[in-house]
This record gives sequence, C-alpha cells and structure tokens, in this order.
Amino acid sequence: MKLREFRVSATDLAHFCCRKGGVVSGNERKPSAQQGIQGHQFIQQQRPQHYQREVSIKKSITTDRCHWILAGRIDGLQHENVTILEEIKTTYCSETELPDDQHQIHLAQAQLYGALICQQQNLTEVLLRITYLKLDDAHIYYREQLYSHQELEAFLNHCIAQYSNWLNHYCIFLDTRNSALQEQPFPFDDYRAGQRSLSATLYRDIRDCNPGIYHAPTGLGKTIGLLFPALKHLAAGNIAKIWYLTAKNSGHNSVRQALAHMNSPLPLRILYLQAREKTCSGCIAAGQSGCKHLTNHYDRLPAARDAFQSSSHFNEQDLLKLAQEHQLCPHQLTRDLLPWVDVVVADYNYVFDPYTRLTDPLTGSKSICLLIDEAHNLPQRARSMFSAELSVPCINQLQKAITDTDLQKRLRSIGRTLQTLLKDVDDGVTTLPSNLINTLQFTADQLNEWFAQQNWLLFPNDIFENIMALWRFAQRATKIEAEDTILCSQQPARIQIFCTDPAPQLERISSGFHSCHYFSGSLLPLNFFQRSISTQPLPSQLVLASPFPPENLLTLVAPVNTRFHNRVRSMHQIVELIQTLWQCRPGRYLMALPSYEYLRSIMTELEQYPGIPLLCQSQTSSPETHQTFHQQLQKEHYLAGVITGGLFAESIDLNNKLDGVIIIGTCLPPPSTEIEQIKAQFDQQGQSGFDFAYRYPGINRVIQTAGRVIRSERDRGVVLLVDDRFTQPVYRNLLPSHWQPHTVKSSIELKQALSAFAPN
Repeated sequence: MKLREFRVSATDLAHFCCRKGGVVSGNERKPSAQQGIQGHQFIQQQRPQHYQREVSIKKSITTDRCHWILAGRIDGLQHENVTILEEIKTTYCSETELPDDQHQIHLAQAQLYGALICQQQNLTEVLLRITYLKLDDAHIYYREQLYSHQELEAFLNHCIAQYSNWLNHYCIFLDTRNSALQEQPFPFDDYRAGQRSLSATLYRDIRDCNPGIYHAPTGLGKTIGLLFPALKHLAAGNIAKIWYLTAKNSGHNSVRQALAHMNSPLPLRILYLQAREKTCSGCIAAGQSGCKHLTNHYDRLPAARDAFQSSSHFNEQDLLKLAQEHQLCPHQLTRDLLPWVDVVVADYNYVFDPYTRLTDPLTGSKSICLLIDEAHNLPQRARSMFSAELSVPCINQLQKAITDTDLQKRLRSIGRTLQTLLKDVDDGVTTLPSNLINTLQFTADQLNEWFAQQNWLLFPNDIFENIMALWRFAQRATKIEAEDTILCSQQPARIQIFCTDPAPQLERISSGFHSCHYFSGSLLPLNFFQRSISTQPLPSQLVLASPFPPENLLTLVAPVNTRFHNRVRSMHQIVELIQTLWQCRPGRYLMALPSYEYLRSIMTELEQYPGIPLLCQSQTSSPETHQTFHQQLQKEHYLAGVITGGLFAESIDLNNKLDGVIIIGTCLPPPSTEIEQIKAQFDQQGQSGFDFAYRYPGINRVIQTAGRVIRSERDRGVVLLVDDRFTQPVYRNLLPSHWQPHTVKSSIELKQALSAFAPN
C-alpha cells in the first residue's frame, strides 16, 4: 500500500496538540506579517557574530498509512556553555499583559524545535528562550527555561503520537472517500447538450494544470458538469481539495443542488464559508466584541475535532450540530476544520482579497483546484478588493468618536492634508504625499491599539467600519502597484487608490494554486473577460452554445437614437414600440434602462396607457424594498421597469418565467473619473480603451439582462433591443450568435415580427 505524504510545520503541530484557552477576538491588536519579519530582523541584528539565524530542521515520521515530515526553522541558535535556542515573537502586549495561553503555545513550538535540534546535534540539554519584542516602544523581554534532551524528546514523542493517530484516521477516511468517488457514476442518465464537452475540457485542464475560462450558458448544467470531473481528480489524488468560489451566498445553492444528485450519503466533507453574522447567532448578539463561545474555545476543540473525524460525511447542518454539542462558535469552527475538508464553498474574497484571504496549512494552495462561478463578476469585485478609499466624512466621524487627544490631533492632521489635496486637485489624478502615508500608518496602528481597549458594544458599526477603512487605506498606500491610480473627488470628498486593471494581481494570486477555472453563463465577449482576469491568454478557452432551441427566442432591434441628447425626442417612438409589443403579446416583461431619471420619464409616458400594468424598481435600496418589488414580480402580467446592471436586471431569481425583456440603450457605463482611468490604462497598452471601459461591459449587461428570458427548453420569449447602435457591426458582432437579431424600423414591422412568432 502506497503511503500518503504530508508536510507539517512545527508551528502547526504545536497548535494542533497544545493550544489552549480562547480565540483572540477581533478587537485585540495583532502584528502584521510584515511587522513580524521586521521584528525578527531587528532582534537578530543585535546578536553576536557566531549566532546562527534561521536554522532549518526536519524529522521524517512513518505510520501505518502515511509518511509525514515535521519541519521548521529556528529563529536563532547560539552555542555558549549551554546551547541557547531562541524563538522570536512580536507583540503589542507588555510582559504583564501577555496571556499565558499565548506564551504556552510559543513555548510548545520552541520545545519541538529543541527536541529536533538535540537529535540533530546530539545535545544533552538546551536553553529555550522566547524573546518578545513589543512593537510600540521596541521594549524586549524574555521567558526562558532549561530543558534536558530527555524532557524534550518525551514532549516531541507525545505530539508525534497524537498527530500520527489523527493522520491515520484521516487517511482511512480518504481511502473510503476515494473509493466512493471513483465508483460514482454521472448522476443523470445522459449529458445535456454541451455538458459533456464542458466536463471533458475541465477534466483535461485539471490533469494538465491548465487554467481555463468557459462560457457555459444557462441550462447547460455547468455546476454538476464541473464538479463531477473535479471530484474524480480528487479521488485520483491529483488535487487535495476543491474550492468552489461564488460572487454571492445565493451561489451556494447550486452546489447543494448538484451534490444532492450524487449517491447519498456520499463520503464527502464540505464547508460553506460565510460571514460570521450569517453563521453564528452568538456573533450577531455579541456584535464586534465576539461570540461568547470563543472563551476557552481551544479547550473544547479537541473533542469536537475527534467527533468530526469519526463522521463519514459532513455538511453545514453537521457543522451547526457539532458546534452546538461542544459549545463552540460555528464560524470559528469552520476555520479550525478547514484543513480536513474536501470541498470549500466560499465567496471570492476568501481567496482574492489581500486582507481576508485564507490559507490551508495542511496541503498548501498548490494542491487546491479553484472553480470560480459567476466569473463575469470577478473583475469588478477584484477591482474593488484591490482598491481603497479614505473620505473626509470618515475622518470627521472618527474624530468625534475618539476620546484620545493625541489621536484626535493626528486625525485632524490627516483631515487637513486630505482637504488640501482635494482643494488643489479638485476631481482628478494626484499622488500621495509621503508624509501622509507615514502619518496614516502610525495613526492606524495607534487607533487599533486604542480601540482594542474599548468596549466595542458601546460603538456603532460605522465607527468600526471607518477604522477598517483607514487601516486598509494605510496598508494599500505602502503598496502602490503599476496599475493603481490615485484619484480625488469632491462628491463625496474622498481620495482613492483605484485599481484600473485587476488582471495582474488576479494572475499573481491564481498562479499559487494547482489550477483556476473561470466559468459563467455571461462571459461574452470572451476576450474582454479573459484579459480582465489574466494579462496572458489562458491556455484553455471554451465557448459553448445555448442548449435551448434558438427558435424559442425572438431577438428584435429597433434602431432608435437613445443617446442622452435625443432622449426626449425619441420618447414617443419608444413608448409606441412598447405599446405595440404589449398589444401583440401581453405577459411578464422587464424593461431595463440605464438610469432612474430615464426610467421615470418612460414610466410617466406609459401611464397614459392604463391597459399596461406597470411596476417600477424603487430608487431606495434596502432589503425591504427589494422584497416588496420581488413579490410584485410574481404577478401574472406586468411591465416592470428596472435599472440596467442592477439586482433585478441580472441577479435575482424571478421564479416565474418572463415573456420578454426590453433593453433601452446599449448599457454603456456612465462616464466617470474611474471609467476614464480604465480607458486610459488600456489605451496605453495599445488596446481599445473605449471597448474595455465602455463597450464590452455594456454588451455584457445586455447579454445578462436578455438571459433572464429563456431559462429552460420549454421557455419562449422576446428580446427587444432599442438603440440604433445595435445595427452597427461593432456592436452586433458582439451579440451571441444564436440570437439572430431582426431589425424592425417601425411599430408595423414590430407587429409583423411578433405575429410570425408563435404566441406565448
């Protein structure tokens, strides 16, 4: 039997075997990774010449079912009368404030290092020194203890035995899982049109470690078509985990539904990662201060972990049950179980956001396969994640909430600098003064420290959000990328670090994984999305045709000039077209327009025709207004006005089928400083900036909105495109080939085309 192989760091082994106490809550200040590196260097530079830095050590362990390597690097080793092993830690705690459970885990790590170095260098004893560097004032303090080789060896053997036992049970589960997955047939009698091609392409791409982008239209069954070959590779050991990423939590349902068709219960462990307020009721009640179950969390975790290991399958219901039985926060428990699950379903930010991304300590990202759903949303989401902004109102609100006089002075200084920048630049491009960057960094650190000492429950959430905005801006200000632009705007008064092109950063992050596979039913134009995701062409690109009969969709183009300066003159013509459509074919229709002002104008004109039941999306955005409008869309007949690119034009499931959509305009984004910077960025690269900033995003919105009509093989419907630009080849050639649009130049021609189309 071939043994499975694992690599475990001494830090992770110490955490697994020895961690006690509670979880550090979000309001406790923690050093960043960069501060940790700098702190280590600061201490090491003070040591004598014969001091050995970063000493690598490792030990191989073989069990019945696996071979694993324990590895690590000792921060410092110094041979005197007695060998001194130094472990360096950066902290914001003074010697009296340092929690004992934190020190104990640091000591456990040092003990593992001590045992390994004693074995490696045949030492009889070693002095373990934990050196703490307090970052606020560079104060250094120590905790040290002398251990014999025998004491350290006993500790090491205890940890190895505990972890080996865990890995053996884990390997037993993997064997069971893999056998079941290898025998799992495709869960349907046959593949849908295009589905086999999608599955086969992904299977080859994972096998060859090739990233790919796949346009897979609605109705093709892309979720199961992609999960099935990925699970086969999981069973074969070609990948260790599948991370299925979605743009929003509603995307989790497609995974649940797809897996429900598999043999039940399939031995598969799945985690659905969500924000803590959607996972844990205790977190909601506690607010930012953290769930009450975080206290002594690690004392109760081992029993919960053992119960998890004994389960043959695991899902979100099992997670909640396990957390309840062991009085653990389910949100924190998902993090603890992350290394041991097979499939992770999560939002984009858990992989791509620089400040919230998660890592897998057991397998590392190089063995993780990413399946990225709704990938047409990724470029804009990534642009947002890679950008940061700081507003004058944000600084003003913090000034009012903060009682520390020194912090108030620093915030006032930042506010004055921002206002000077805004005054000098107005709306446009600028640079960040170095003194502002330094002040921001120092203030963000001080602010975090001050806030950690407060009772979070006394502060509204917007204060916490403002602190995070300042901290995030301070972090980004030190890492300006080539694709970043610094923008000032007056309404609202703010300064932005704006990412004009997210592709380079997406490329860097995705290259760290086994393979990344981007798919959606709305990845047209494909060259636009491919370039928005990666600066280099992806090795695998696939465009699949709609699985539905093309004759079920009637696409019509009414060549009306809807440009801003001509909207009043064309109003009557548009209303006449809508009235004709309704008279010939009443039913359920969405009418998408680019702005609320334009929508209200059209609706006012349509009110003269009482035979058309009108609905209108509210300009007020709240869960209540969304729910009310969604309920109205369940009626039998209506013409509902919505905003292009908004929730109801693209995202929300309407449950009932639509009889058609009317899209007025080409859906180009309105001009803005940000959009113009995107245009300039691509112009500089020799691309068509207008296409990438305006035309391609607009056409994609058209395609997404029109995609609401045909959702099954039984659906029939109409798409009416109202704009003369749809007759131009530069726009028409970007539309899906199966649309086969017909031009109707008058209401009479529209009536004739509708009459020739079968009734709804």
